[in-house]
Amino acid sequence: MGSGSEKRVIKVLIVDDISDTRENLRKLLAFEADIQVVGDAGTGREAIQVAGEVQPDVVLMDINMPDMDGITATKAISTAVRTAAVVIMSVQSEPDYLRQAMLAGARDYLTKPISSEELYATIRRVYERNEPIRQQEAQMASMKTVRAEVGKPDYGVPGAGAGHVIVLYSPQGGVGTTTLATNLASALMRQDTRVLLIDCDLQFGDVDAFLNLQSQSSILDLIKAVNDLDMEIIDNVLVTHTSGLKVLVAPPHPELAYDIRADAVQQLVEALARSYDYVVIDTSTQYDDMTLKLFDVAERIVLVSNGTIPAIRNTRKMLDIFDHLKNPPNLSDKVFFVLNRIPTDRERSRGMVPVASIENHLKRKVDSIIPLEERTVLTSVNQGVPLVAKLKTRSPGREMAELAELIRQAVEAQERQIDATQLPDTRSKSGIRALFGGTG
Repeated sequence: MGSGSEKRVIKVLIVDDISDTRENLRKLLAFEADIQVVGDAGTGREAIQVAGEVQPDVVLMDINMPDMDGITATKAISTAVRTAAVVIMSVQSEPDYLRQAMLAGARDYLTKPISSEELYATIRRVYERNEPIRQQEAQMASMKTVRAEVGKPDYGVPGAGAGHVIVLYSPQGGVGTTTLATNLASALMRQDTRVLLIDCDLQFGDVDAFLNLQSQSSILDLIKAVNDLDMEIIDNVLVTHTSGLKVLVAPPHPELAYDIRADAVQQLVEALARSYDYVVIDTSTQYDDMTLKLFDVAERIVLVSNGTIPAIRNTRKMLDIFDHLKNPPNLSDKVFFVLNRIPTDRERSRGMVPVASIENHLKRKVDSIIPLEERTVLTSVNQGVPLVAKLKTRSPGREMAELAELIRQAVEAQERQIDATQLPDTRSKSGIRALFGGTG
């Protein structure tokens, strides 16, 4: 990637089964100095091959092709060439086509016939939107070079991550655990940080509803392949939010949860953490073997409560359990205690236990207080857009973003402690685990 003064040329791949259409698009794009056609393809399979060879920035993809439709080809290219932004082209303009295209990884959708100005503007727009991914991939490539130089394993997957697992749990329903999980995952995202959100409320998980996502696959599909995972399988199951956040959704029906073993979930989380810097896990209120295994693999546990007596009572029980468990040990040291949905005005706070009284009763300081703003949160959920993405400077988005930063600082402080005893010559400000995906 060049300097700010260097003229960037957007590399475009044209995919359409009609040769005249490909030629017309090529001629249109020839007039633009910052756009260069680097290849074309007449079938979906050919498009996948050519994309791997020329590494385009933007792919203009026809949706109807004889051997492989554009939706399937888009999914394959988005997996194989993460820096390629796919723009679907079709004579169809129905919402279902648009939804399928976005779920497959497309960045935009053009309805034929396409005007030259609309074509130019769309190419430049999706190119700019993909800048964070290009930067991320460039950094990951640099990380892999450093890993090779110091002899660190690559785990068999591209861009191994730091693997920080953050588990959100509450023994009380209705305290907003899923709201916090979706917002924390979104707030932890940066240009150089890969984040995965996993819904481990296996019977009634609704992370997909909170983010307005639809997926034909779920955690069950990866559990079935947990002993033979590769990035192609993983990427085919994960769904991508419009923000770029990767999400693994819960099974579509409650009874399917009975087919999932707790040890398989733990194995899956550990495997996925090798490819992501942060894995954020939403859980159910159940305290069972799977919850314990998630606690075991977690680097930090966000224990969520609110100001009601039942919630505080159940939180006290969980803190007692954490203090006395021997396997996994030292759970209390991992815990961030969060009070969520706390009213800020006197009238609405009636019936709520004061924060000072909660801390005194639990003999534990509250690490974060998230204010109650029901209308704001409801609007966010209905739109499928996390608060930290649109209202980061206002409550409760501000407090959620601050909690994410608190967690980030805690794990990076631990990284620095690890760095002090391992590989001292390769330390960096961001922490060695951010480069090497673990401690050894």
